[in-house]
Amino acid sequence: MGYTNMLELKMYMNSDITEVLEWKCCNISGLNLELIFHNTSEDTVPAPNAFSLVNDKGKIMVNTIYPPWPQDILPRDYASIYCNMDDILWNNSHTLIIKDQHGAETRYPINHK
Repeated sequence: MGYTNMLELKMYMNSDITEVLEWKCCNISGLNLELIFHNTSEDTVPAPNAFSLVNDKGKIMVNTIYPPWPQDILPRDYASIYCNMDDILWNNSHTLIIKDQHGAETRYPINHK
């Protein structure tokens, strides 16, 4: 089962959550990109543990995320992942891609507003 029509995604570069994670979570710093996934389906789905960014030069895999352990997203629930993202790479990217456990891709356009 793919993620298509199952996960909505909100992306926040330089999110305020960075300060919370630095304070609460073992002095983790530099996590400036927050991805919030909303499971809109009636099935539990695994949260992505990596993603790719697409820009005019190609596709870049990002797999250094927090939390590094597997997460399941219950029906109608939310899960977030965080990473340290280079501002230039982010600003030059136009699409974020996640893959489900079977390798099927779901693409999300990046809105830089």
